[in-house]
Amino acid sequence: MRITAVKCILVSAPYASKGDAEREICLKTGYRPTAFLKVETDVGIYGLGETYAGTYAPEAVRGIAEQMEHDLIGQNPMSVLEMSDRMRVANYYLGRMGLTQCVIGGIEMALWDLKGKALGVPVYELLGGKVHNEIKAYASGGNNKPIDELKQEMRDYVSQGFRAVKIRINLLPDIDAIEEKVAVCREALGPDIGLAVDAAQGLAKYPWSVKQAIEIAKRIEKYNLLWIEEPAEVTNYEGFAEIRRHVNIPIAGGETVTSLVEAESYLKANSLDLFQPDAAVIGGLSVFRQVAQMCERKSIPIAVHAWCGGVGIMGNFHAAFASRNCTILELSNVPNPLRVEMMVEPLKMVNGCIQVPSTPGLGVHWPDGLEEKYPYMPGSVYRVPLTLS
Repeated sequence: MRITAVKCILVSAPYASKGDAEREICLKTGYRPTAFLKVETDVGIYGLGETYAGTYAPEAVRGIAEQMEHDLIGQNPMSVLEMSDRMRVANYYLGRMGLTQCVIGGIEMALWDLKGKALGVPVYELLGGKVHNEIKAYASGGNNKPIDELKQEMRDYVSQGFRAVKIRINLLPDIDAIEEKVAVCREALGPDIGLAVDAAQGLAKYPWSVKQAIEIAKRIEKYNLLWIEEPAEVTNYEGFAEIRRHVNIPIAGGETVTSLVEAESYLKANSLDLFQPDAAVIGGLSVFRQVAQMCERKSIPIAVHAWCGGVGIMGNFHAAFASRNCTILELSNVPNPLRVEMMVEPLKMVNGCIQVPSTPGLGVHWPDGLEEKYPYMPGSVYRVPLTLS
């Protein structure tokens, strides 16, 4: 079996609902682009991967993927790590971090999917085997909206069976508004449902200072929170550590990490209580597993970040089921048809926990007519709100 093509397929699908803060501020077309990576072979088996970078720079992802194809055509797709090394070495001079690693990770994800399909086994079996039969999931949403709508959203999560929820506390005018939102959600969820907050300072034009972050965290720690995520600029590793020393809420981060070097920087600074790797960002499932093991040696749990379509979600979940220290999975509840339409079988949740999948590969496929159904719309990219403080 040999690789015959490496394709980057761009699509744009309707995203979220009218009035949703993320859609209104960052995706004003109402559509969200996605970059899927497809590795094809001479025996008809294909693998699918996805990179989260496709939401921000889809055409750049396509250009890098076209360059990668040169190094993979004619090679054996079953040699996943060798293919990853080929891509990394070919791009080492200028692509050790950032976008290039995201694309490499998307192609590597496709290779794992292809290998799993060829062997008839789920990908986690190729990563050392499952170490969980189920992992707790949290409903990820809680964008800014009127209080009545926010309360109903929280109640809906509980009725759907979730035992934990994460909300966003960025893009709010002041500390009082932040506390009000957290208090409203805690009341709506009740005392027994886990509540996490995402400060999303990695997306802020002017991130909170360490002093501000400590003040805000102390103000809301009485609401019994699972964690506060990205409370400072994401490369301020010492700042994360300082916040961690002064507050009683676990500090989480790592979703933007694109390399082992960045992961090591968090760990060396003792920045985190909870690491949040994303295989669709960090450089693939192999790097995800390396980071998970690095964290395990320091007794740091991981909580999977997954804000992709269905392919990226399944890539992350397979890596999670092979990682002993994975304690919780992110599951976005913002409407996005590219989650369910890419999965061979829907995710199964029992008592708030995702059950281990059994479909060969990642459990994803390429639906007929997907490109025609969701044609790529230039200009539909995610825009960070640089005019807001």
